[in-house]
Amino acid sequence: MKKEEIDKIIESWKSYLLQGQLEGYELEIDKSVPMEFAAIALHLDAQTVRASGQVEEFYEGYRQAAVDVLSVMGVEIAQDDYNKVISLFRKESEDDKQEELKKHIWG
Repeated sequence: MKKEEIDKIIESWKSYLLQGQLEGYELEIDKSVPMEFAAIALHLDAQTVRASGQVEEFYEGYRQAAVDVLSVMGVEIAQDDYNKVISLFRKESEDDKQEELKKHIWG
């Protein structure tokens, strides 16, 4: 993924989500998260929010798929309302959870 594509995804996420209740929040991407992973995480986050206006089953399916992909990548998104920060960071992987995810995806 080119830097320009990554920057475009990040700016698109900010302009779409950092409004209303999230206005004034900052995005922090931990240095341990590859920028390609951050772009994928933010794209999935934005798409999930967009899907929330759709049929509930569609939203739940999309949300679960996004969570599954982020889990495999080892990326987590957290919102800190006190400091007005949304953070992307690496979470420690657990082999059992990855095996469960594999079973969930491929049966």
